[in-house]
Amino acid sequence: MEAGRPQSKSQRSRKGKRAWRKNVDIEDVEAGLDQKHEHERVFGKDFEDNDFILDTEGDSKLIKKPQSKKLKSQEILDKRSKFPALDVERSNKKKVQGVSKKEIGRLMKLSGRHQGTTASQARLLEDGLVNTNIDDLWAPVTEDNTPEEFKKSSYTEWTTPKNQPKTLKETPISIKQTKAVINSGKSYNPSFESWKALLNEEFVKESSNEEKRQLLKEHQERIKHLIATMNDNEELDSTDDEAEKSAVEVDEDDENIKLSINKPTQVRIKTKTKRNRERKHKEREELQLKLKELKTQIHELEKLEVYEEEVTQKLSNTKKKVAKAPKKLFKYNNLDDQLEIKLSDEISDSLRKLKPEGNLLYDEMKKLQNSGKVEARIPVSKRRKYTPKITEKWTYKDFK
Repeated sequence: MEAGRPQSKSQRSRKGKRAWRKNVDIEDVEAGLDQKHEHERVFGKDFEDNDFILDTEGDSKLIKKPQSKKLKSQEILDKRSKFPALDVERSNKKKVQGVSKKEIGRLMKLSGRHQGTTASQARLLEDGLVNTNIDDLWAPVTEDNTPEEFKKSSYTEWTTPKNQPKTLKETPISIKQTKAVINSGKSYNPSFESWKALLNEEFVKESSNEEKRQLLKEHQERIKHLIATMNDNEELDSTDDEAEKSAVEVDEDDENIKLSINKPTQVRIKTKTKRNRERKHKEREELQLKLKELKTQIHELEKLEVYEEEVTQKLSNTKKKVAKAPKKLFKYNNLDDQLEIKLSDEISDSLRKLKPEGNLLYDEMKKLQNSGKVEARIPVSKRRKYTPKITEKWTYKDFK
């Protein structure tokens, strides 16, 4: 080397550790990390264990529903990052310097500094001192009259009974007497006489009900026929006839009116004798009327026994009618007795062939209704109480 020549900086070797770290190609790793971050941003963080499968295809057998078009605002909101937001430490308003307000209130009460509490109440809460009655420990024990049922259970209290209502002592008003003994004709193997008597009895009841139903149906059909065949012009014809009659009567009255030829009557003053005669005549007529009334009263008194018999007979008839008429205690009638009779081919001669029939619930309800303990009701459908009122807005008048 020549003397005095400036030395150039020696280049480091590329085979060292630092050079190897600097020149390592990690583009594929960075691309993978970017892809992972993008996936987490869109779909969220994946589960660590692979026990769950995300099905994105769905079942091909099911018919896909037509998807409605999304709004632009919804698309923007869906593209938000799935990373959780940053947690901000918020001030806890329920606590003061780490102590809850409830605990602060309790401590203030114990110290007697709370509004509405005195020092004695605070002492009672803190020490548990209570002023009680002075009892003699060696005094004879008084008997406890509380029942045994209340001593066994801890959640009940013994209270003095109140006055019961008067209606509990009154017997219920029976509407219909229930038969304690069932008719022998309803047996599974009845005798012919009892079965025949029951059949005739039920036949009479059903025939009378059917006759009433037929009469009601005929009456309804008659009313419908009259409404359908009624002529609207009948009312107009009747009004026209009345108008014509009134016009004819007015014409006849006009024809009968004539001027009088005689002189007008003059007012004549009555004499004293004439007035006395009229007064006596009036008194005589009044006496005759009074005598006539007295005679009628005497004749009526003679018939007093007949009238008494008629009154007693009417009262007895009304009592019979009231006894025959079914009583109605509540708004609706009681349940009617069902037709419980079998025909000759339906009667089973043995208990093995017998089918269970009847309903104990219906029988018990009938007994309660007939005895007046339960009110007879019918199912009521819910409906609107007031009909909706339709109104027309008059805002269009503002544009006129």
